[in-house]
Amino acid sequence: MKLSDEQIVDKIISGDIEKYEEIVTRYQAKLSRYIKKLTNRSDDVDDVLQEVFIKAYKNLRHFNQKMKFSSWIYRIAHNESINLIKSSWVQKITSLDPFFNLGQKNQIEDQIDNRQLQKKLANCLKDLELKYKEPLVLFYFEEKSYEEISDILRIPVKTVGVLIYRGRQKIKKLCQSIKND
Repeated sequence: MKLSDEQIVDKIISGDIEKYEEIVTRYQAKLSRYIKKLTNRSDDVDDVLQEVFIKAYKNLRHFNQKMKFSSWIYRIAHNESINLIKSSWVQKITSLDPFFNLGQKNQIEDQIDNRQLQKKLANCLKDLELKYKEPLVLFYFEEKSYEEISDILRIPVKTVGVLIYRGRQKIKKLCQSIKND
């Protein structure tokens, strides 16, 4: 029987610290991908990820069992990623990798049918503000619900929807202006 994240946390807090390896195994690839897409700093992903797991472990006793563990650990990853962005010479607005694909949850994928267009889309994202990129990455890449994004970013659920909608509109405008150049 597979234990839930919250059950594993209970076991760790009760002294079975080896169970933390299960948490790392479950979240390593997901958080690594999230950090990379949010920061666009491949070389720093492992360091940030290590810091996330250390902070999560140290603060497990403060984890609110009423929340989802995944939202809690993504919030830590979010904070560490933002710290990296703020502390470096990287532009405040970073780009995502060239294969950004909005098609999983809407019909834009039909319009992006080759690699060249996907690269143009990535160029559009370079100018997208971080406040729009964060919810888009969580929604489309990490497949988080609006409620989970709300928990991670600590914004109201309605605001999540607005940011995702506006982010998509801004991407469309940016891509159209590049297309016309």
